[in-house]
Amino acid sequence: MEFDFGEDAVLDLGLEAAQLNFSLVYAKRSAILSKTEQQESLARLREILVQEDMVTFARAAVAVLPELKLSPADLAKMEQNNKDKSKLLEDELKDAEENHGEIEVMEALLNIANFHYLTDTKAGAMEKYKKVSEMKLISTGQLIDLTLKQIILGFFWADYEYIEQCLEEGEKLMEKGGDWERRNRLKVYRGLYAMMSRDFKTASENFLSAVATFTCTELCSYSTFIFYTIVTSITQLDRVSFKKNIIDSSQVRAVYSEIDALPEFVNSLYETRYRDFFISIIGIHPKISTDRYISEHTDWFVRELRILSYSQFLESYKSVTTEMMAYEFGISEKFLDKELSRFIASASIQAKIDKAGGVVEASKLLNSHMQYQEVMKQGDLLLNKVQLLSRLLGV
Repeated sequence: MEFDFGEDAVLDLGLEAAQLNFSLVYAKRSAILSKTEQQESLARLREILVQEDMVTFARAAVAVLPELKLSPADLAKMEQNNKDKSKLLEDELKDAEENHGEIEVMEALLNIANFHYLTDTKAGAMEKYKKVSEMKLISTGQLIDLTLKQIILGFFWADYEYIEQCLEEGEKLMEKGGDWERRNRLKVYRGLYAMMSRDFKTASENFLSAVATFTCTELCSYSTFIFYTIVTSITQLDRVSFKKNIIDSSQVRAVYSEIDALPEFVNSLYETRYRDFFISIIGIHPKISTDRYISEHTDWFVRELRILSYSQFLESYKSVTTEMMAYEFGISEKFLDKELSRFIASASIQAKIDKAGGVVEASKLLNSHMQYQEVMKQGDLLLNKVQLLSRLLGV
């Protein structure tokens, strides 16, 4: 039983269609895609829907994207093609059951499940994959691969509960005998689900562990995976860790220039070029807002980036004038005052504003917190060195 996983795997057609549909619908309420980009995306989406006879998805897509120009006759033709293909697959299953062994039956059932994934309803596809998983001869490795296919089905329909169930099943199967490649693959799947669920800490941890071993091109391209890794890590890692794992990573540097404004986004905050950092946020905004896995978190994420940059700036000062701080960020004093007031009120930033004096004062709590973090960091480094020395001495 073969699955289309591995370094040569192409982007899953269902996930590609779902992403194209999402970005096109988003573009209808904003000017975020150029006319050329919209036309190219429409053409590619229509190509996939017709090529794979994705009639269930096509009906929903046409309702919001009449520009796809799929007529009732086109949909009827897809429906008939599906009936013909379904009959052919069922005949192959019958032949396998009557004339061959359980391995051939399992292959036939998988072919049926993969067909229903693209053409059927969510419930219909789930049922077909479940039948494959119930086969007695299926090995642990094959069960893991099947579970990954079911997770893709969950990503396609954005069914959080189903994805979580499949991930939990995948973890259990890994304990029974998952190999290195499958373990790494599951990490990326879990990271993507965590990002969808706004658990950027878990997403970052899983993505970072797979940067050097990424092969999940059925989910996304490597450059997009690096984008996800950077986005989830920038608010979760301290400056030292971010430099080590992102800025100094040869894998990251090799591809991050493929996405507009991403290199500046990565470097400007670390280099305390706050004006450039704010401009880079605007630059990556289209990529974030049109990505179906992270789009709904865009406002929250941009807010967290502003809090992060303001807090990092204030770490260097006991007090600073609002005029100077506004200049450093390339914004007006009025906007800065409004931002800081809101973030201070919500305890997102530990500081206070002296409006009469036009000064922002970093609180002792912020400075104490930073000192505590530095002590903990140095303590961890010392402990690691002691453990290394103990191993070398054989103690």
